[in-house]
Amino acid sequence: MSKIDEAGQLKRIDIDGVIYFDSILGIAGTTYPIGTSELPSNTIADVITLCGLTNTRHINVRGILALTAAMTAYRFEGYKHLDIAHTIDLNTQDVSVSSFHRLIVTGAQGGAGLASYDDCMLLSMTGFNGVATLCGLIIALTLKAATSSGFINCYSYLGTCTINLGTPTLANFVNLAGSFILANQTNGVTNIWAANGCEIVINASCTGGTINIYGNARVTDNSAAGCTVTNYTINVSADSRVAGKLQIAETTIDLDQVAATYDLFTGTTQDVIVESLVIRMPDIVCGGALTSISIQTDDTTPQEFIDPARGAVANLTAEAQLAWEGPVLIKVGTKIQLTIAGGAHGVEYLCDVVAECRAVVLGGYLA
Repeated sequence: MSKIDEAGQLKRIDIDGVIYFDSILGIAGTTYPIGTSELPSNTIADVITLCGLTNTRHINVRGILALTAAMTAYRFEGYKHLDIAHTIDLNTQDVSVSSFHRLIVTGAQGGAGLASYDDCMLLSMTGFNGVATLCGLIIALTLKAATSSGFINCYSYLGTCTINLGTPTLANFVNLAGSFILANQTNGVTNIWAANGCEIVINASCTGGTINIYGNARVTDNSAAGCTVTNYTINVSADSRVAGKLQIAETTIDLDQVAATYDLFTGTTQDVIVESLVIRMPDIVCGGALTSISIQTDDTTPQEFIDPARGAVANLTAEAQLAWEGPVLIKVGTKIQLTIAGGAHGVEYLCDVVAECRAVVLGGYLA
């Protein structure tokens, strides 16, 4: 369809309201049918002219496009290519209030306003300012200083992605998945709600501001003094420390030691309830100077698991097991200890000790 402008010149409006750019198959010019799906343009300046002529800001992109002028409030749409032969380079241009869909986006975002990215690949992008949804983050991403940004259901693509945080007013990452390095935060607030199995390393270049991490992730905090990191996650190793969930703690102890008391386990982070404990002898008979063993807490009033009568050397036969069932409450810092009476066995005598327990409050375990 068409319309007549004030100067009486005929202007064509493409039926779907879209100007087509194709760096491979397109041609230069602004004369119809250039810019249509049948004959795309290959020159961004011509595309901008065609958008003005047709009163649209919707551009379909194929191939490599480097912006050469400010393009605010445009809609750029691609084909979800995963090939850098189909990349849009923002090239420091102002793209405030513009949106990008199904494109590989690279380069520096210019302008003070926000932009949105939907189902895109963000490749070594800098100056990010806006909201990304369902986007893959490739190699590195650098946020614009002193701005608020949001990332929803985003993920690392092609390995670990480094996120250079800088000084965000607020950066929120919701349902972040994959492997990431957080780097160069010197001020501001970063919040991450991690998806299951997310790997997050906080680099030593993070020297200020606040980083809060939630969800289910493995977090390695190498941040420097001055950066406040609060890890609220239930990571892979800590998942079993949910309150009330059964845990297994195990250790070994050599009975070929002088008569004394030795630590087996220590209540850590939060209180735990010990429900059972077993000690198993190796495949040799116990003897030497040893007369008995016992296992108990180091409380002022010790809670006894194995008393000296049950732990008498006569009961410490090859592959014998001494077991106990509870419960016993172990406070943070309380120790479960084994006492050797008499003296050393004479040769190495390694016993296995296994305890079953449950955290009273999230995070409790036996170390």
